[in-house]
Amino acid sequence: MKRIIITTMLLLLAAMPALAAGYTKNVAIVIYQGVEILDFAGPAEVFSSASFNGANGNERAFNVYTVSKTKAPIVSQGFIDVTPDYSIADAPKPDIIVLPGGASNNVISDAEWMEWVKTSAEGADNILTVCTGAFIAGKLGYLDGLDVTTFYNAIPGLAEEFPKARVQPGRRFIDNGKIITTAGVSAGIDGSLHLVARTLGRYVADRTAEYMEYAWSPQSYTSSKYAQLNPRLDAHGKRMQEATIANHGGDVDGAVAIYRELIAKDKADAQAWLSLGLTTLAAKRYPDAIAALTQAASAEAIRGRAYYNLACAYALTGEKEKAIEAVGRAIDAGFRSKGNFEGDPDLKSIREDGRFRQLMASL
Repeated sequence: MKRIIITTMLLLLAAMPALAAGYTKNVAIVIYQGVEILDFAGPAEVFSSASFNGANGNERAFNVYTVSKTKAPIVSQGFIDVTPDYSIADAPKPDIIVLPGGASNNVISDAEWMEWVKTSAEGADNILTVCTGAFIAGKLGYLDGLDVTTFYNAIPGLAEEFPKARVQPGRRFIDNGKIITTAGVSAGIDGSLHLVARTLGRYVADRTAEYMEYAWSPQSYTSSKYAQLNPRLDAHGKRMQEATIANHGGDVDGAVAIYRELIAKDKADAQAWLSLGLTTLAAKRYPDAIAALTQAASAEAIRGRAYYNLACAYALTGEKEKAIEAVGRAIDAGFRSKGNFEGDPDLKSIREDGRFRQLMASL
């Protein structure tokens, strides 16, 4: 099979050296064996184009470069060779780090790779995930307590592996401040344009989309396949997003009030019940969390996650019998992530119980 050789010179900026700290922000595009083409090329196109549209005189807005474990070429999509600009040993410190999807386990399973991502992400202004790149961020704990999304086919896996995240299907992108998660493939372009708009203003983002001839909509969109649990582009969806912003900003009471408002309108609003439960659990308001998660468990689509977090709440309040019962119900509902059960500190009080061990042996 003929291979196409791509270097980031085609993305306009790789031939230029990294700039000194100042107006220009460093954008590190992580690439690895099996990375999805558009997952990394889409954001790279956005930031490289916006670099000139948002320039401050001779200072470009962004300095875009690719980073891989080594400088050896990697293969994307099975037939495209990509030569990284930097290895993790010599890459400039990023202000923005992009974690694209594809065979993301090639990063997750490599301790040295993950240590670089962790260190870089901690010092970065923003983390942008595309598709299954969300799993990389999740492994580093960046998704806990947040509304997040990913590629539609990976939604169930993300929800199971990271039960403390509020995984939302059908969202094009979700902005949590430092971290922005996006759905699959082309959604990374939308998330990148959104971050450009946040950083440099809508004018620069719109001019970038115009240059790319990309029909950009600044708002997230819905997927009818997941309509029953999806925050929609209506009053409900807007209120859910407002609750997310309030919660992220430390206004737990404001977020709780919005969730309760939505529940008052629809007692069967499973997503609002789950979000209320996870928010109050994180705030250590255990009675409220237990009540909300019990209601959320009535919805089949999220029953396993609801019972898992209910077990955490009971374990934290010393109600071991109810905690172990909730673990069993979570497993029966299909939540079978042994790593979460055995590693979550919230479940420490029941981990040595023989009944808990027996349940783990069944996984």
